[in-house]
Amino acid sequence: MKSLRTLLAVIALTSTLTAAPVEVLPPDLRGAVQPQVAVAPSGRIHVVLGKDNAIFHTTSPDGHTFSAPVRIGELEKLALRMRRGPRVSATDKLVLVTAISHTDGNLHAWTSADAGKTWKESASLNTTVKSAREGLHSIAGDGRGLVAAVWLDLRGSGTELWGRVSRDGGATWAGDTRIYQSPDGHVCECCVPSIAIGPRGEIAAMWRNWLGGSRDMWAAISTDGGRSFPQPQKLGTGSWPLKGCPMDGGGIAFSPAGDWLAAWRRERAAYSGTSEAPEKLLAVNAVQPVVGFAGKTPLMLWESDGALVLQRGPEAAIHFAKSATSAAVASGPDSAIVVWESNAGAEKTILLDRIR
Repeated sequence: MKSLRTLLAVIALTSTLTAAPVEVLPPDLRGAVQPQVAVAPSGRIHVVLGKDNAIFHTTSPDGHTFSAPVRIGELEKLALRMRRGPRVSATDKLVLVTAISHTDGNLHAWTSADAGKTWKESASLNTTVKSAREGLHSIAGDGRGLVAAVWLDLRGSGTELWGRVSRDGGATWAGDTRIYQSPDGHVCECCVPSIAIGPRGEIAAMWRNWLGGSRDMWAAISTDGGRSFPQPQKLGTGSWPLKGCPMDGGGIAFSPAGDWLAAWRRERAAYSGTSEAPEKLLAVNAVQPVVGFAGKTPLMLWESDGALVLQRGPEAAIHFAKSATSAAVASGPDSAIVVWESNAGAEKTILLDRIR
């Protein structure tokens, strides 16, 4: 009976996916890493990735065929790997890509008004030179022009969480502001922060904190478009005393109704939490969880034993992709787009699939 239930779960999940994952890269770009994805309101898909010190962008109208990748720019010692790398958001008029250089310590930004054919670099998002040198950041957009960025910042005596907001897709920005400063001197120094935007303009920032020797996940939600962030809250019911850094920041996303969903790692297990349920065990032996929504359906992916595992809503978790790491999710009104690094072939490449 158990094997029958497993088979039925596999069949049900397979029906929610495309026929097969699509390779995003041409042969000469295999070896690129850290893909990120955004979907514009029109449905056009935008993928960015890094190879060596260069940042590339490719786009697709349908998720089946992709444009020849365009080299956006090159940064000396591009922050890449371990959740470091370029980020992307998109409206139908403007595509924004961001990345950090370990050498100059700045969070660089480029915009394209022609769907990625040409790019223009603007001023760095961190206004204090070299303050973003840790190389960890995230951006999110609502597809209508509101964009938010967060990064680990070193302009003070310890690592802090800073952010910045744009209301025109990344063409111009309000001033950068401190979102959080730990009373114990610093937040976790090597875990990527996350950012998400809700349907009413809510902005949720999530990061791994450092308080009393514990490296737990915390979040703060702005209800005024990022102008201020209220008192943050700890996520989950347990704590993780840890002297080192796990380099695992989790993820956060909003449902179409405005409810947030977060996932994170604690020790060797992955957990999820919502505004209604503070903590739920997803899986043991699980790292690097990320979340998103396919319409109203929550999606949670994590890495386990070299594979990607997917849990779609209340369905049983199932292996999603073998020899896979570094997944990223773009939510959509009826489906979600997932990209990841694949090591299944002779060369590392980037694959993409759609989940309904």
